Amino acid sequence: MKHTPSPNSIVVTLMAIAVLLLPLVAGCQAPTPTPAPTAAPTAAPTAVVTPKPAATTPAPAATKPATPAPTSKPATPQPAAKPVSIKLGIVADQTGPTASGNVGVFWGYQDLAKWANDNNYVPGVTFDTIAYDNRFDMGRSLSGYELMKTRGVSVIHEQMTGANYALKDKYAADKIVAFIPPAPKALHPPGWAFTADASYSDAAAMAFEWIVQDWKSTGKPGKPKMAWLTWDADYGQAGAIANWYATDIGIEVLRNEFYAAQVPADVTSQLLRIKDAGADYVISMGVQTAWQIVLKDAQRLGLKDKMKFIGVGNAMESDVLINLTKEASDGVYQTTFSSSLHEENVPGVQWLKDLMVRYHGEWQNYMVNTRNYIEMKMLMEAVKIAIQKDGIAPDKVNGQVIYNSLEKNFKDWSTDGLTAPLTISSDNHSAARMGKILQIKGEKPLPITGWIKAPHITRFEDVKK
Repeated sequence: MKHTPSPNSIVVTLMAIAVLLLPLVAGCQAPTPTPAPTAAPTAAPTAVVTPKPAATTPAPAATKPATPAPTSKPATPQPAAKPVSIKLGIVADQTGPTASGNVGVFWGYQDLAKWANDNNYVPGVTFDTIAYDNRFDMGRSLSGYELMKTRGVSVIHEQMTGANYALKDKYAADKIVAFIPPAPKALHPPGWAFTADASYSDAAAMAFEWIVQDWKSTGKPGKPKMAWLTWDADYGQAGAIANWYATDIGIEVLRNEFYAAQVPADVTSQLLRIKDAGADYVISMGVQTAWQIVLKDAQRLGLKDKMKFIGVGNAMESDVLINLTKEASDGVYQTTFSSSLHEENVPGVQWLKDLMVRYHGEWQNYMVNTRNYIEMKMLMEAVKIAIQKDGIAPDKVNGQVIYNSLEKNFKDWSTDGLTAPLTISSDNHSAARMGKILQIKGEKPLPITGWIKAPHITRFEDVKK
């Protein structure tokens, strides 16, 4: 039987065929073209402006001020550099038997240190002094030196001649410059010791030459006869080691006479032996108080008119002691390597007196402190020249730098007449090459010569012969 589909089945079949053909029909259509990009608008889009209330203050300028360029941060202030301290130790008698003679030592070093610091004499540097009382004792002098080393001194003053002989090699080993009383064996051969004066033996040789000239001026025949009356110690013998020079230039040198204590109670027996030997001149090296005893005993024995008395070194250095001896000191002679502070027209003398008045309210004539003022000035100059001329930084200044500067930079150095021009060389650390002979007149030591050359004595003999 022939099957006739129903209308409903025909509709379903047609719908299925349509669904299957739909993707094919879509794939045969032309693609929809992509729109070409449009050009950017030439006018900016209009902004929406929100009305603001009317300003009650003037409107700022339309142009925005330029932002200032950044500046560097201010430097933080740095504290000033602490000055370098150059320390000088003073080992000298403050309470012992020679204390009065060391007043000038302390004045000289300490006053100049104050002056330099008050006036910023060497920028970046202070000068400081440290004192130690040796009580005129050898052991304390040596221990005082060791103490000063621990305090960091670059320079030292040692008072005692014997201590300087003992310490000569240590100064060099420790590289500490020593300003010393002019003890010849501590100064020659040159080491690390310096002095503003000529040595005691050079001073004696200068006195010997004056004796020859003075003797000739009297017209007396023969040779002048000379005797030493001095302390039996290194200091007292320091001039007599040049006796050979006296003999060489025509002086008859008599037996040396000694006293044992640094300040004897009486020297009558020694003076009588000198008189019996026929001495024309008596020469001495002793502390000033000992020289006072010698002169008083000579005055009492009536010997002042029979022979001339000559002090070498520090024998009569104080106006105070001259006043105490009165007539006994009148007419006595003295070697010196600085002008008397009674030479009022000498600029260097006035400078020194002004310093004394500034720091002590008065001036006092201690010949030895003239030397110590000069030595402190030499130290200051040596440091100043090393820094400003030689280019040494202040914190690098030490004993070696000071030593080098002293040897290199002091040639005919002027002190405005306080001394003759001073010179230091590698073969002579005694700065003074010329001195004067003073005579005490009217209780004042005044020059009877101009500056005269001091022979440089480097040959030393045994004074006990």
